[in-house]
Amino acid sequence: MADRIRLDAVELKVTMSPGQARRVGIWDAAAGNGVMRKLWFCEQAGASSAALPLLDAGVILRLRETGDRSADTTARVRPCRRSLLSGYLHASGHEAESAHVDVEADWSADRRVMAVSMTESHPPGSVRRVLSTGGPPDSLFTAAQRRFLTACADRATPFGSLTAFGPVHARWWPELMWSRMPLSVERWVATASSGARLDVVELSRRVDRQGAEIAQLALESGLHRCGVDPADCDQIPKTRRFLELFTAQP
Repeated sequence: MADRIRLDAVELKVTMSPGQARRVGIWDAAAGNGVMRKLWFCEQAGASSAALPLLDAGVILRLRETGDRSADTTARVRPCRRSLLSGYLHASGHEAESAHVDVEADWSADRRVMAVSMTESHPPGSVRRVLSTGGPPDSLFTAAQRRFLTACADRATPFGSLTAFGPVHARWWPELMWSRMPLSVERWVATASSGARLDVVELSRRVDRQGAEIAQLALESGLHRCGVDPADCDQIPKTRRFLELFTAQP
């Protein structure tokens, strides 16, 4: 199980505006409308754009529905301390659960962090049913996900006082060829109750740890050749940007 801690999976990420994506030819490479999904993110009750207690502690709780086909919840810790992850993976009784833990390094520009997550599937429509009835979103997170967060996060997760923010309307192209390299592309769009709107595109590529620097350079060089400097792209993580949108005071 020690091999699960090695950072041999790296996800390269570049976030940009739809206009920048158009400029570099992403929409020319994207076939069809992509996979339609809806996302919600949970935060502690009373959170605001100036104070996002869970996110500030590196805890991300995501609810997701893919049309009428599937639903899932993800508990993620980013960044995650290696010592906490090691303790969880080697703890007695966690052997089966650890098979569902995804360990990767997130690289965005100069920011490199370890991200660890556990995703659990639910029957289609589960997320909408819980949220439409005003039910607590914590009921969608499994006991295994709670144990994972207890072991790997730096702070306790107040499951009894969570609020779900969203939805974010997402379109996902899992694999397209751009500049002779495979990319995953996701576009997130949301409108807050105030009328403020956010529209973000993320390019990502999952590569082996060995050679990740070369792959990142190839991605950034490809953007440069198409007229977009990655340094001009807003690299604030998209989860934070959308939670700030939903929690901004009117």
